[in-house]
Formats: sequence, structure tokens, C-alpha cells
Amino acid sequence: MNESFAKPLPEPDWADVDSYADWVVASNRPYAGARGLDEAHARAVAATIHARSHDPAAANNHWLVVAGGDDDDEPLDVRRITAPTLVLHGTDDPLFPLPHGEALAEAIPGATFLALPGAGHEAPPRETWDVVVPLLLEHTAA
Repeated sequence: MNESFAKPLPEPDWADVDSYADWVVASNRPYAGARGLDEAHARAVAATIHARSHDPAAANNHWLVVAGGDDDDEPLDVRRITAPTLVLHGTDDPLFPLPHGEALAEAIPGATFLALPGAGHEAPPRETWDVVVPLLLEHTAA
């Protein structure tokens, strides 16, 4: 396992956009795929998010959803998902290798799966947008 996953990063100065951007870049770097992290893009997105956020520290709330189901003692059963589901998964995901995404798509009834070549555990990189954007539009059009 990549050792950079094991060490939590120190909290940034949430009021300082540069400190926040540094934290975003450091947080996302280990999850980038084969192309690596587009640091300039990550910093620009971080600055935009920081400017529009009333509480940038709420970025840590992402981890509140990992508990799963309605009861904290009962994990979410993805086989119960009935909404149309699109699973996008990077072929170079260092956190959850490709078979995890394939298994997730197989477990969700009727899910559509797309492997993103070279992508890691990240939002779809720009290089994939020519495929991802039309697929998202098609998926959400129904």
C-alpha cells in the first residue's frame, strides 16, 4: 500500500486560500492515475471552491458518508440500489484497483460500467471528458 495513504495530512489554515490549495494538492496527489496530478488545475479548482465556500473546512465532511446504511451497524447493501447507476472507475486507481469498480457495477442491478484508462481515484481527468461527458449526459437524460 502507498504509505502516503496511511498518514493524515495536517489541517490547513482554512482561511488562507494558498494553504487550502496546498492541502488539496497534497490530499489528491497519491490518488492520481498514470498521468499524475494536474497541480495547476487542482489549485485553480481549490481557489474557486475556497472563494465560494462559507466553510471550507466542511471539505472534511466527505468522510461522514463512509459509514453506509441507515443503521451504523449495518453496511449499505448496494444490491438494493434501484436508481440508474453509472460506475466510472480509473484503471490506475491506487486505492481501489479496477476489479473493485467492476465488482461494484456487477453488484448494482442494471449498472453501467466504464473503465477510464490512466485515471486514478479522482474525478475524471480532462483527458477522459470526450468520453465521460457524453456518457453522463446520456445517463442523466432519462
